[in-house]
Order: sequence, then structure tokens, then C-alpha cells
Amino acid sequence: MRILVMIILWLIFGSLGSVVMTRFSGWMTRELLRGFFFGYSQCPHCKHRLVSKDLVPVLSYLIQGKKCRYCGERISWLYPLLELLCAVVFLLTYFLLKDFWTPTLIFWLLTNRLLVLLLVYDFKEYELHMVVWILLAVVWILANIFVPGDNLRYALLSALLFAGVFTGIYFFAKRYAKMRFKKVMEWFGEGDIYLAATIWIFIPLIMSASWIIFSWWTIACVLILFILLSSIIGLIRAWLQYLFGWRWKVEGGKLFHQSSLSIIPFFPAMIISFWLIAWKLNFFISLLFPLVW
Repeated sequence: MRILVMIILWLIFGSLGSVVMTRFSGWMTRELLRGFFFGYSQCPHCKHRLVSKDLVPVLSYLIQGKKCRYCGERISWLYPLLELLCAVVFLLTYFLLKDFWTPTLIFWLLTNRLLVLLLVYDFKEYELHMVVWILLAVVWILANIFVPGDNLRYALLSALLFAGVFTGIYFFAKRYAKMRFKKVMEWFGEGDIYLAATIWIFIPLIMSASWIIFSWWTIACVLILFILLSSIIGLIRAWLQYLFGWRWKVEGGKLFHQSSLSIIPFFPAMIISFWLIAWKLNFFISLLFPLVW
């Protein structure tokens, strides 16, 4: 029964998340906030007001044949995908924590919801969703404040350190691309720097929960681990794209797929790496640094 309640609730919250992601694609304005809290859902094509039977998560999308029943235009696959991903991720969170409606579970449900929004938005737009990113940073800063200990100071130091490291990677990749292709290109986006710094706001809490003493040495080990995992996952995704016959070309200073003109988003690799570190930090550290850990 609890599992059924969890699925229904987080399908609904998944639908709410898709609204946040699509409506707040830029910075917040007074008009957007007024429309979000006091407005109503409408078709993005014909602007017809949607009623309750049009807003049932996943089912409305399937029953209506993936189209708006008022104008007949196709509905984006983004909406049901977000709803399903939300339900799946929240179920996994529940099974891993083995608890129900505790502050820890609620915190991780909110965290994973925001991370899924960032992941899907990067696949869709190849950029950082600023509103969701700010919400995630606020949630993690508050977590560092309310958890006993000196976590906030360590979190801010870690975020600054990691932002510096990824900024160095950003300029190195940009310089290498210019030397290699004789053009100004970005193989590593500025949004990756923001997300990396934000992830490291939360790393001290993970280290504390894993009984790892915070020091510059342990930070360096976790830093190497995060970069290694993210690189491996990113390379696997690029290899799979190449394996299925995709080819790349340079256009407008960016690396594009020749047929779909898509670039490889790196947020998913970083987010999956974060999840792995949060789940099994001690295992990966002992695997990579058995002699010095």
C-alpha cells in the first residue's frame, strides 16, 4: 500500500516538476510567478485551458494518443517521461533508505527530484536550468546549516575548490579545441562548472555520513573519484552514440551530430556520479585507494 501511495504521489509531483521546468526556463519574473501560482494549465500550441481529465499523469498522454484533444498537435514526450522518471527515482530512493516519511527520506526525494529535472533539461536544451539549480543549492545549503557540525564551512570551501578545478578544465578544453580545430569551441560548458560546485556543497555531508574525516587529503581523493566516474560515464555514453552509427561535425563553434545536430550533455554523467558517491562512497574509495585510505 505504501508503494502504491508513493507511486501515485510522485507521479503527481513529477507532473508538477515538468511545469516548473517548462515554465521557468529562464529567470523568474513577476508574471511567471503569478501565472504559476494563480494561473491554469494550457496547451502550449493552441493555449486552450486544460481540465482535470487532461492532466492525469501519463494516462492522459496515452489515452489522447500523444496529442492535444483540442487542436490535435502532438504533446511533448517530456511530460510523461518526467512523471515516470520521478516515480522510478522516488521508488528507488524509498527502497534504498527503507523508511517512510522521515526528514531524511523527504530530503532525498526533493534532492533527487531536482536532479532529475536538471538531467532531463540538459538532454533537451543542453544547458543548466537556473531556477532548478538555485533551488537545489538552497536545499543543500539549508541541509548543511541544520545538520550538527561545521558542515557549512567545509561545504563552501569544497564548492570553491571544485569550481576552481572545473574552471581550469573548462579553459583547458577550450584552449585545446582552439588549437586542434582552429576555432573557438566549448566542449565543456559553463553550466557544468555551476553544477559541479553545487554538488560539492553536499559532499561534506556524504563524507560525514560515511564516517570519513574531512581533510584536504580526503577531499582530493573524492575529487579524483568524482572526475573519474563522470569521465567514464560520459565516455560510455559517447561510445554508445558512436556504436549506433552516429557521426559528429563542427558547426557554429560546437560539436554536432551530423543528422540530429545534438551535442553530448555532461550533466547526466555528473549526476549519476553523484548518486554513486552518495550511495557507496566508502566502497569506491577503498577500491581506488586501497593502500593509502
